[in-house]
Amino acid sequence: MTQKQLAKRQLEIRNKWIMTGIVVLIGTGIYLMVRMSIAAYEERMEDRRVTVDYTYAEAKKRQQKAAPAVSDGVSWSPADGRDIDRFMQPDKFYFHSEQRYQFLNLKMSQKIDAQTLDELLDGQGILDGLGKAFAQASRKEDVNEVYLISHAMLETGKGRSELARGVTLNNEGKRDTDGTRYYNFFGIGAYDNNPVMSGARHAQQQGWDTPEKAVRGGAEFIHREYLARDNQYTLYSMRFNPADPGRHQYATDVMWAHHNARQMADYYKQLGREGRFFTRHYYKR
Repeated sequence: MTQKQLAKRQLEIRNKWIMTGIVVLIGTGIYLMVRMSIAAYEERMEDRRVTVDYTYAEAKKRQQKAAPAVSDGVSWSPADGRDIDRFMQPDKFYFHSEQRYQFLNLKMSQKIDAQTLDELLDGQGILDGLGKAFAQASRKEDVNEVYLISHAMLETGKGRSELARGVTLNNEGKRDTDGTRYYNFFGIGAYDNNPVMSGARHAQQQGWDTPEKAVRGGAEFIHREYLARDNQYTLYSMRFNPADPGRHQYATDVMWAHHNARQMADYYKQLGREGRFFTRHYYKR
């Protein structure tokens, strides 16, 4: 090798080392920026207190006008003032071992693997084996997967309701055994006067013709319509919307957040984990 060739070779090696160093520095910089961003977000979201513009009495009055309902386990009836107080008055729930999960920030995936989620879903009707679908939907939409499963369990009667098992409809939205089967796991569009048919027709409109599509579509809807809002990313705020009481609420059932929180607490216990990032809404004094 001539001296000129040797010098050229040395220059090429040096340039490669320089480029490698630049790539490493850029990669390290990006990694540190991401970590700092995550750390800042976690610090900001760890334990938030939000005071709304309504007193509790004002919020309760608006709730009473929104036709709240309560169930005795068999039938539904209008919720009275005592029912609302029992489940809407938040002070006693803030640090309760189970009910504190009403205030968990739900717009963060916990990155739990599909196999672990399948353990929670084992034997739960149509939901059995859908751990991968819940894991993927959680990460894609950035929704807490423990909440997604809890919500689906409650809405579907542990995967056994008619709407969960699927309703076959023809192109006109009428029952037809030769039609396509549609699934709805979150009660979306399932109105109280006829929840099965209205929920099935909504699923048809969305194209939820497989259980996996119903999981993904439900997670997308919940994130877009609730969790992406500034003040509706906890169970409590989804149900009672303290920033605008009586409007844009996920359910009419005054016990909805209470039931979900209890279920989530049980799942977190089974997983050997603790929920993180709480936002507690306080009414104006």
